Amino acid sequence: MVSEGKMTVLLAGFGGPESLDQVAAFVESVLGRVPPEHVIPAALNRYRTIGGGSPLPGTTRRQAKLLGEELGRRGIDAEVHVGMLHASPTIEETADRIGDEGSDDVYVLSLAPYRCEVSTDAYEAAVRRAFDGRSRGLLFGPDWNTHPGYVAALSDMLGDALARAPRGTQVIFAAHSLPQRMIEQGDPYADQLAETSEAVAMTLGLDKWHVAYQSVSAAAREPWLGPSVEEVMAGLADSGVTSVMVDPIGFIADHVETLYDNDVEHRARATSLGLEFHRCACLNEHPGLIGAFADIIEGMSQSR
Repeated sequence: MVSEGKMTVLLAGFGGPESLDQVAAFVESVLGRVPPEHVIPAALNRYRTIGGGSPLPGTTRRQAKLLGEELGRRGIDAEVHVGMLHASPTIEETADRIGDEGSDDVYVLSLAPYRCEVSTDAYEAAVRRAFDGRSRGLLFGPDWNTHPGYVAALSDMLGDALARAPRGTQVIFAAHSLPQRMIEQGDPYADQLAETSEAVAMTLGLDKWHVAYQSVSAAAREPWLGPSVEEVMAGLADSGVTSVMVDPIGFIADHVETLYDNDVEHRARATSLGLEFHRCACLNEHPGLIGAFADIIEGMSQSR
């Protein structure tokens, strides 16, 4: 139980399977239904290729530890918890661990930089359900896709990556695709992604850059957002570009969509098109990302 006077922070994230025996349950949780027969074998192959599991839950736990340390340096005594939508510890498990004693608020921060119904909206709904009937209040963090610290961290990583790539390498800012209907129903996801991409491009003075989508669900049964990374790469190759940098700006940490979709599938496609392929690293535990999270939590606390 968190001691009296200690701030309680909950980082809400997506989760991932940390071993192959967790893959089937994870995929079923994400889809919300029993997946088609071909989906699980394909997912197992992807996770087997990247080492047998996702590094995302471990990275999320380290981010929580680093955030607690950073808040401590700022004079804020905080217990930072992790709750995930599709992996353990789940949001419900973490709510039980936090408990219902005391009247302190729980500061909730989504680990998704762009709001949509399957990330931030779903996290917040799960948190409300998990804490329903408990005495603790809930404070939800604001959307942070244009937070200066986050943009600076992204710019730092991409600038370093471009410095190691050939002159003239064109940047493709990539994010997970979503069903088109979600955007039509009002999700700000695509607009927020465009805002962040433009902010990073302006910071680095990029004159040519592109936004594309990736990782369409193998069980997709409706139109999803495009253009795809593969389509953009093909267009660039046709126009005479010889080198591309895929920056998976839609993700703050490495997982199967970067380690397989980018590093295996996109690299192979680029090679087939005659393109030299480069990939910007995810932020993972970048101090700028942790600092941005601390800024948000500190700001929420000060506004109370």
